[in-house]
Amino acid sequence: MNVEKTKKKISELENKSWDLDLIISNVNAVTKDIKYIDTPSNIYSQVQDIAENSGVDIDELEDKIDEVRECVNKLESAIYDLVEPFEDAKRDIDNETNELEWELEDCEYAS
Repeated sequence: MNVEKTKKKISELENKSWDLDLIISNVNAVTKDIKYIDTPSNIYSQVQDIAENSGVDIDELEDKIDEVRECVNKLESAIYDLVEPFEDAKRDIDNETNELEWELEDCEYAS
């Protein structure tokens, strides 16, 4: 094992891991915007007002609003999951770094 080459590779991987930390933060910052989009709630709130003013059964409408809320929650979850490939890439790099560090330690103990 070439110790200097391994140390250099570890350093490169650590830099990539740090970069991915920043990328993950950026992705999380972008995806959190879904929480602040209130269009669905505005829509069903307005529809509730129309129902109340027109005499339509609110209970029946509530079931439909619950369906919308469920869909919005699924959409939020799917958007939050967009970060997973970045987290997977970082985990792979961190695992490779750990393996190289263990090999380096084993080499140093053998010396």
